Amino acid sequence: MRTARAWGRGGVTLAPMRWFTRTLALTTLLLPVAATAGESTPAKGRRIAVVIGVSSYDKLPPELQLETPRTEAARVAAALEQSADFDEVRLLTDASATTGNITAVMQEELSKTVVYKDLFLFYFVGHGVGGDFGDPRLLLYDSDPEALETTSLAVKELAASLQKYVPASRYVIVTDAAHDQSINGLVTLGPTGNDWPVIGQQSFIISSSGPRQPAQTGVFSKSFIEGLTGQADTNGDGVVTGSELNTFLILAVPNATGGRQLPTVQSKYDPGIEIVDRRKEVTPGSGQVAALPTHRVDKAKFLLPAGTAQKVQCREAEARACDPSCYLFDVLAGPCTVWATVDGKEYTTSVDMTTRGAYTCAVGDDKLTCARPAVQ
Repeated sequence: MRTARAWGRGGVTLAPMRWFTRTLALTTLLLPVAATAGESTPAKGRRIAVVIGVSSYDKLPPELQLETPRTEAARVAAALEQSADFDEVRLLTDASATTGNITAVMQEELSKTVVYKDLFLFYFVGHGVGGDFGDPRLLLYDSDPEALETTSLAVKELAASLQKYVPASRYVIVTDAAHDQSINGLVTLGPTGNDWPVIGQQSFIISSSGPRQPAQTGVFSKSFIEGLTGQADTNGDGVVTGSELNTFLILAVPNATGGRQLPTVQSKYDPGIEIVDRRKEVTPGSGQVAALPTHRVDKAKFLLPAGTAQKVQCREAEARACDPSCYLFDVLAGPCTVWATVDGKEYTTSVDMTTRGAYTCAVGDDKLTCARPAVQ
């Protein structure tokens, strides 16, 4: 059982929650890469994430401050924790997202806790530069445009630091750092997927847009969250691989931007890397993973709190709007994702729908929870 873990240096720790499985993104276009001869696949370890969102920059002029990255990062972190079942999620925003803090997280904290069988995810949303001339960098709260070499995170240096101090067997790198602005003549275009060196045997590296292509505000993070929380799921086996998530994003993002933005994945990524694994626990002594339910529920009602944008999606079914209630008929049993915006704040949660009846959802302690009906 996971326990909450205190992190220092101004970050926010999201309290771990054990939710039922939410299956993800299984429209595979690519086959998994075969393991190298003599190399065994690491046992399932923990999933650890560092999510960074910078809206406010200490040394940038007012016109270069951003409105949404801080909020987008918080939503991504919540989705990883609540719906993707990550074991540890570290959120660093604005003044806590300094070059020193991020370096300390890797060298002083993660270096002591991450082991080879773990998966590590790094998510960044904010400003970047150098993506258009071969020296891509991520800008942090304390980045100085007059001294970028020492106050920003160069992609090559960050990749080397991850491999040295965060010794995971699997790496997922996601960047949303391409804006239609400029700093001292430098266009704010950060790294694309192919700007990163290959990191380890199993990795998945993707950027929100392609080379020299500004990203539209909020589109990529929304699609990324939707993929994690179930909208990319097609067969409900509880696992989302690199190719499955890539397939979802390269369809969802262009669709939302009229074809003006296309996520770019590193050409040498491992399509079989399991980014999210929501399969049920192995039955003791059996060596087998318990399958998701195969029966159907003839009728279920969802009651959501009053608000806006409420919807429910259960496995293969289309997302259904609930305002504030809705019925689902003849759906495959198993995990359902619930979205609701209450008093202007967005919430996401999951509930295991295995029987007919009313599933009542409410907001309390700043989170959305759904109660299952008594077994009939």
